[in-house]
Amino acid sequence: PVEASLAWAMQKRRKEEGGFPGAERIQRELAEGAARKLVGIKPDGRAPARQGVEVQCLEGNTIGQITSGSFGPTVGGPVAMGYVSKGHGAPGEKVNLIIRGKAQPAQIVALPFVKQNYKR
Repeated sequence: PVEASLAWAMQKRRKEEGGFPGAERIQRELAEGAARKLVGIKPDGRAPARQGVEVQCLEGNTIGQITSGSFGPTVGGPVAMGYVSKGHGAPGEKVNLIIRGKAQPAQIVALPFVKQNYKR
């Protein structure tokens, strides 16, 4: 939950006390920060990035992997989500996606892909 920014969904008591499978890891990540984080990725062009596609920084180092991707009709182009290593993942950061052995430019974007337009 920490990597995906879902720690808000856990009860405060559970976060503090633990006592559940995986509690040690979650408590460590809450204290120290996760080694990777979930980000939105918008590939340039029309080719979608599917699960397993490698994410590289512009220097050519592997920084993560796509977990899901498809065409986003509301966005009008391909969208993807994936995990990138700590220190990367700022919205607007340029990355390369290795699709079929070729580097395709992409950009990290804020989630959700479409601005919510309802009132709470």
